[in-house]
Amino acid sequence: MILLRAIPFSFNVLWRMVLVFPFMILALIVFGFIAAFFMLFASLIAPLVTVVIAIAFGVAASVLPVIVGCRLGLQAKEATMRNGYFGLVLPAIGYGLFEVFCLLLILAVGAGVYLLATPLTLTNLTQLAALDEELLIAQLMSVNPAVTLSVLWVGLVLAIGMRAALLMPFAGASIGADPSGRPHTPFYGFGREFISLLIIVAIAYVLSGFAVPIAVAICYMLGFGDSLTAALAQFEAAPSMDVLGLLGVETAVFLGLSLLFYLLAFSLQSAAGALAYMNELEDMSDQQNAFDMSMDEHLQTMTSSTAQPERPMQSEDVMELIRSRMQQRKE
Repeated sequence: MILLRAIPFSFNVLWRMVLVFPFMILALIVFGFIAAFFMLFASLIAPLVTVVIAIAFGVAASVLPVIVGCRLGLQAKEATMRNGYFGLVLPAIGYGLFEVFCLLLILAVGAGVYLLATPLTLTNLTQLAALDEELLIAQLMSVNPAVTLSVLWVGLVLAIGMRAALLMPFAGASIGADPSGRPHTPFYGFGREFISLLIIVAIAYVLSGFAVPIAVAICYMLGFGDSLTAALAQFEAAPSMDVLGLLGVETAVFLGLSLLFYLLAFSLQSAAGALAYMNELEDMSDQQNAFDMSMDEHLQTMTSSTAQPERPMQSEDVMELIRSRMQQRKE
């Protein structure tokens, strides 16, 4: 079962991702400069194109770590690579745009259901959208808690399900090949191993959501939680001050732990996608082997049925055999 195998395998992906993380950050910085250049050029032609480019590159930056992690996981499984790391950019943009489109569709449907089930109007909902997240949830809960919770939970499950359904296509895009050996087919394997991947993605999202609290708890266990809290309070009170002046052993450990848990959340998704890909590869290999064996048996049957039968022994042959044995006894 992928769920039981993905958690230990995610650590195999994690240490590889830690090694490539500096290069991935450098690539994202270069990626950002390229995006800024295209946005500046597009703003002179059509402002709407600028927004589309910004969304495309922004979402690709969030999808790219998962695709890179899938590649690292498949490398650990000794899968054959058919592309380079530069070949991951275009799939990251394409799948990222598709995911954003689906998320916006989920958001629009959820807003429509909320308008039908509550006395709010579209104007009221637009005004509430300007609030921060905590105030927005509080206002919606005050309107109708049952509808609010239902819409939030269904929307969250659909969003998690969308990422779960895309993990195997991410894996195929990461090495540029389908399990059959053909070049990567967009969305190949969409929705495979869905239930297991849904649970894994939910665990990864929870882990990323609690990465900072877990890091703080570990810092308290190590004995420097109070000094860390004081440093963070100083930074929050005066965010414009020199950040490097607040960096010390405590803050460095805290930032390192937070980053490690974020990478573990990405690694868990990547490990699940790589394992789903390998399961599909093994299933296709087993089916091919079974087909080859059946064909071999069929060919052997046809060969034996068309072979010439042996000539039956004639009476002359029998008499000759008897005479030869009698001659041997006399000697």
